[in-house]
Amino acid sequence: MKTAVLVSGVVLLGVVGGAAGYETGVLTEPGTTLTAGAAAPLGGVYPAAPLPVKTPVPSDVPALTTAELTFRQHTFQVQASDRTVEMAIQVPRGWQLTTNPKSPAEVKFLDPLKERGVRVEAISPPGLSPKESRQKLVVDLEKSQAPENDLRIVSQTDDQIEADGELRAVSTLIYTYIPNKTRRYVIVCWVAAARGDDLATVEMSITGLPQDAAGLASVLQEATRSVHETG
Repeated sequence: MKTAVLVSGVVLLGVVGGAAGYETGVLTEPGTTLTAGAAAPLGGVYPAAPLPVKTPVPSDVPALTTAELTFRQHTFQVQASDRTVEMAIQVPRGWQLTTNPKSPAEVKFLDPLKERGVRVEAISPPGLSPKESRQKLVVDLEKSQAPENDLRIVSQTDDQIEADGELRAVSTLIYTYIPNKTRRYVIVCWVAAARGDDLATVEMSITGLPQDAAGLASVLQEATRSVHETG
Protein backbone atom coordinates (compact mmCIF):
# COMPACT_ATOMS: atom_id res chain seq x y z
CA MET A 1 0.00 0.00 0.00
CA LYS A 2 1.29 3.44 -0.89
CA THR A 3 1.72 6.08 1.75
CA ALA A 4 2.32 9.79 1.51
CA VAL A 5 3.58 12.49 3.85
CA LEU A 6 2.73 16.18 3.63
CA VAL A 7 5.94 18.12 3.13
CA SER A 8 5.06 21.73 2.31
CA GLY A 9 2.19 24.15 1.85
CA VAL A 10 1.12 27.72 1.14
CA VAL A 11 -2.16 28.93 2.65
CA LEU A 12 -4.26 31.76 1.30
CA LEU A 13 -7.21 32.89 3.44
CA GLY A 14 -10.26 34.82 2.32
CA VAL A 15 -13.98 35.21 2.75
CA VAL A 16 -16.57 35.56 0.02
CA GLY A 17 -19.92 36.68 1.38
CA GLY A 18 -22.89 35.92 -0.82
CA ALA A 19 -20.82 34.69 -3.78
CA ALA A 20 -20.22 37.22 -6.54
CA GLY A 21 -23.12 39.60 -5.79
CA TYR A 22 -26.88 39.67 -6.06
CA GLU A 23 -28.67 38.19 -9.02
CA THR A 24 -31.70 40.15 -10.17
CA GLY A 25 -34.99 39.07 -11.61
CA VAL A 26 -37.78 41.08 -13.25
CA LEU A 27 -41.31 41.95 -12.19
CA THR A 28 -43.92 43.05 -14.75
CA GLU A 29 -46.73 45.28 -13.58
CA PRO A 30 -49.28 45.93 -16.39
CA GLY A 31 -50.99 49.26 -16.35
CA THR A 32 -48.26 51.14 -14.47
CA THR A 33 -48.73 54.92 -14.83
CA LEU A 34 -45.58 56.95 -15.42
CA THR A 35 -45.16 60.49 -14.11
CA ALA A 36 -44.20 63.04 -16.76
CA GLY A 37 -40.46 63.32 -17.01
CA ALA A 38 -39.84 60.25 -14.83
CA ALA A 39 -37.59 57.53 -16.17
CA ALA A 40 -38.63 53.88 -15.95
CA PRO A 41 -37.58 50.61 -17.57
CA LEU A 42 -39.23 49.88 -20.90
CA GLY A 43 -42.39 47.79 -20.72
CA GLY A 44 -42.86 48.36 -17.00
CA VAL A 45 -40.09 45.91 -16.07
CA TYR A 46 -38.47 46.43 -12.66
CA PRO A 47 -35.66 44.57 -10.85
CA ALA A 48 -36.90 42.16 -8.19
CA ALA A 49 -35.68 42.63 -4.65
CA PRO A 50 -32.83 40.25 -3.77
CA LEU A 51 -33.52 37.44 -1.33
CA PRO A 52 -32.01 37.95 2.13
CA VAL A 53 -29.03 35.86 3.18
CA LYS A 54 -30.18 32.75 5.01
CA THR A 55 -29.75 32.51 8.76
CA PRO A 56 -28.36 29.02 9.44
CA VAL A 57 -30.17 26.78 11.89
CA PRO A 58 -27.62 25.33 14.36
CA SER A 59 -27.24 21.56 14.26
CA ASP A 60 -27.40 19.62 17.52
CA VAL A 61 -25.33 16.76 16.07
CA PRO A 62 -22.23 16.24 18.28
CA ALA A 63 -18.97 17.30 16.66
CA LEU A 64 -16.81 14.72 14.90
CA THR A 65 -13.59 14.46 16.93
CA THR A 66 -10.18 13.09 16.04
CA ALA A 67 -10.20 10.89 19.16
CA GLU A 68 -13.12 8.81 17.89
CA LEU A 69 -11.63 8.17 14.44
CA THR A 70 -9.94 4.97 13.36
CA PHE A 71 -9.37 4.12 9.73
CA ARG A 72 -9.51 1.14 7.42
CA GLN A 73 -8.55 0.65 3.79
CA HIS A 74 -11.16 0.23 1.06
CA THR A 75 -10.43 -0.97 -2.47
CA PHE A 76 -12.98 -0.24 -5.18
CA GLN A 77 -13.46 0.25 -8.92
CA VAL A 78 -14.91 3.25 -10.73
CA GLN A 79 -15.59 3.85 -14.40
CA ALA A 80 -13.86 6.98 -15.66
CA SER A 81 -14.66 8.40 -19.08
CA ASP A 82 -11.92 6.40 -20.81
CA ARG A 83 -11.19 3.38 -18.58
CA THR A 84 -11.96 1.38 -15.46
CA VAL A 85 -9.88 2.53 -12.49
CA GLU A 86 -9.17 0.45 -9.38
CA MET A 87 -8.36 2.57 -6.34
CA ALA A 88 -7.67 2.29 -2.62
CA ILE A 89 -8.12 4.78 0.21
CA GLN A 90 -8.22 4.94 4.02
CA VAL A 91 -11.53 6.22 5.45
CA PRO A 92 -13.07 6.14 8.94
CA ARG A 93 -14.30 2.77 10.17
CA GLY A 94 -18.06 2.46 10.01
CA TRP A 95 -18.45 4.78 7.02
CA GLN A 96 -20.31 2.86 4.32
CA LEU A 97 -19.38 2.78 0.64
CA THR A 98 -22.18 3.90 -1.67
CA THR A 99 -22.37 4.22 -5.46
CA ASN A 100 -24.63 6.02 -7.90
CA PRO A 101 -25.15 4.71 -11.46
CA LYS A 102 -25.45 8.31 -12.63
CA SER A 103 -21.91 9.05 -11.37
CA PRO A 104 -19.87 5.97 -12.35
CA ALA A 105 -16.50 7.72 -11.90
CA GLU A 106 -16.97 8.20 -8.15
CA VAL A 107 -17.87 6.49 -4.89
CA LYS A 108 -18.92 7.91 -1.53
CA PHE A 109 -18.30 6.82 2.04
CA LEU A 110 -21.03 8.03 4.44
CA ASP A 111 -21.04 8.06 8.22
CA PRO A 112 -23.93 6.30 10.04
CA LEU A 113 -25.77 9.62 10.48
CA LYS A 114 -25.26 10.56 6.81
CA GLU A 115 -24.08 13.96 8.01
CA ARG A 116 -20.48 13.46 6.89
CA GLY A 117 -19.01 11.84 3.85
CA VAL A 118 -15.99 11.32 1.62
CA ARG A 119 -16.45 11.41 -2.15
CA VAL A 120 -13.65 9.98 -4.31
CA GLU A 121 -13.59 10.54 -8.08
CA ALA A 122 -11.10 9.30 -10.66
CA ILE A 123 -10.18 11.93 -13.26
CA SER A 124 -9.23 10.16 -16.48
CA PRO A 125 -8.03 11.40 -18.82
CA PRO A 126 -6.65 14.26 -16.70
CA GLY A 127 -6.67 17.77 -18.11
CA LEU A 128 -5.86 20.29 -15.35
CA SER A 129 -3.30 20.56 -12.59
CA PRO A 130 -4.55 20.41 -8.99
CA LYS A 131 -4.12 24.18 -8.66
CA GLU A 132 -5.98 24.87 -11.91
CA SER A 133 -8.79 22.55 -10.79
CA ARG A 134 -9.12 24.44 -7.51
CA GLN A 135 -9.14 27.83 -9.21
CA LYS A 136 -11.81 26.66 -11.64
CA LEU A 137 -14.07 25.41 -8.85
CA VAL A 138 -13.81 28.71 -6.97
CA VAL A 139 -15.00 30.58 -10.07
CA ASP A 140 -17.79 28.05 -10.66
CA LEU A 141 -18.97 28.28 -7.05
CA GLU A 142 -19.10 32.06 -7.10
CA LYS A 143 -21.15 31.94 -10.30
CA SER A 144 -23.50 29.10 -9.34
CA GLN A 145 -24.25 29.65 -5.65
CA ALA A 146 -27.19 31.94 -4.96
CA PRO A 147 -26.23 34.93 -2.77
CA GLU A 148 -28.65 33.83 -0.05
CA ASN A 149 -26.63 30.61 0.40
CA ASP A 150 -23.85 32.73 1.94
CA LEU A 151 -20.88 31.05 0.25
CA ARG A 152 -17.68 31.65 2.24
CA ILE A 153 -14.24 30.61 1.05
CA VAL A 154 -12.35 29.59 4.19
CA SER A 155 -8.95 28.63 2.77
CA GLN A 156 -7.06 27.60 -0.35
CA THR A 157 -3.79 25.65 -0.18
CA ASP A 158 -1.27 24.27 -2.65
CA ASP A 159 0.98 21.56 -1.24
CA GLN A 160 3.18 18.65 -2.19
CA ILE A 161 3.05 15.17 -0.71
CA GLU A 162 5.65 12.46 -0.86
CA ALA A 163 4.57 9.02 -2.06
CA ASP A 164 7.05 6.19 -2.60
CA GLY A 165 9.92 8.66 -2.73
CA GLU A 166 8.29 10.97 -5.28
CA LEU A 167 6.60 14.34 -4.81
CA ARG A 168 3.15 14.93 -6.21
CA ALA A 169 1.01 18.07 -6.18
CA VAL A 170 -2.06 18.53 -3.99
CA SER A 171 -4.46 21.49 -3.94
CA THR A 172 -7.19 21.96 -1.33
CA LEU A 173 -10.20 24.27 -1.07
CA ILE A 174 -12.31 24.69 2.07
CA TYR A 175 -15.61 26.55 2.01
CA THR A 176 -18.95 26.77 3.80
CA TYR A 177 -22.44 27.51 2.53
CA ILE A 178 -26.12 27.10 3.48
CA PRO A 179 -27.81 24.88 0.87
CA ASN A 180 -30.96 24.37 2.95
CA LYS A 181 -31.19 25.33 6.63
CA THR A 182 -27.88 24.20 8.13
CA ARG A 183 -24.44 25.54 7.21
CA ARG A 184 -22.26 22.87 5.59
CA TYR A 185 -18.46 22.58 5.81
CA VAL A 186 -16.83 21.32 2.61
CA ILE A 187 -13.24 20.33 1.81
CA VAL A 188 -12.34 19.61 -1.82
CA CYS A 189 -8.91 18.20 -2.68
CA TRP A 190 -7.20 17.36 -5.98
CA VAL A 191 -4.21 15.02 -6.16
CA ALA A 192 -1.73 14.42 -8.97
CA ALA A 193 -1.47 10.75 -8.08
CA ALA A 194 0.00 9.39 -11.33
CA ARG A 195 3.75 8.79 -11.24
CA GLY A 196 5.64 11.48 -13.15
CA ASP A 197 2.49 13.50 -14.00
CA ASP A 198 1.55 16.93 -12.62
CA LEU A 199 -2.12 16.73 -13.67
CA ALA A 200 -4.89 15.99 -11.17
CA THR A 201 -6.01 12.36 -11.37
CA VAL A 202 -8.09 12.21 -8.16
CA GLU A 203 -10.71 14.60 -6.81
CA MET A 204 -12.03 14.16 -3.27
CA SER A 205 -14.61 16.08 -1.27
CA ILE A 206 -15.04 15.68 2.48
CA THR A 207 -18.21 17.19 3.91
CA GLY A 208 -19.77 17.73 7.30
CA LEU A 209 -20.79 20.44 9.74
CA PRO A 210 -18.75 23.44 10.91
CA GLN A 211 -18.24 21.85 14.33
CA ASP A 212 -16.62 18.87 12.56
CA ALA A 213 -13.68 20.93 11.23
CA ALA A 214 -10.99 19.26 13.36
CA GLY A 215 -12.28 15.75 12.70
CA LEU A 216 -12.69 16.38 8.98
CA ALA A 217 -9.11 17.68 8.84
CA SER A 218 -7.96 14.29 10.14
CA VAL A 219 -10.11 12.52 7.55
CA LEU A 220 -8.58 14.73 4.85
CA GLN A 221 -5.03 14.01 6.00
CA GLU A 222 -5.58 10.25 6.01
CA ALA A 223 -7.43 10.23 2.68
CA THR A 224 -4.84 12.41 0.94
CA ARG A 225 -2.02 10.35 2.39
CA SER A 226 -3.46 7.03 1.28
CA VAL A 227 -5.42 7.47 -1.96
CA HIS A 228 -3.85 5.75 -4.96
CA GLU A 229 -4.56 3.55 -7.93
CA THR A 230 -3.97 -0.14 -7.36
CA GLY A 231 -4.02 -1.33 -10.97
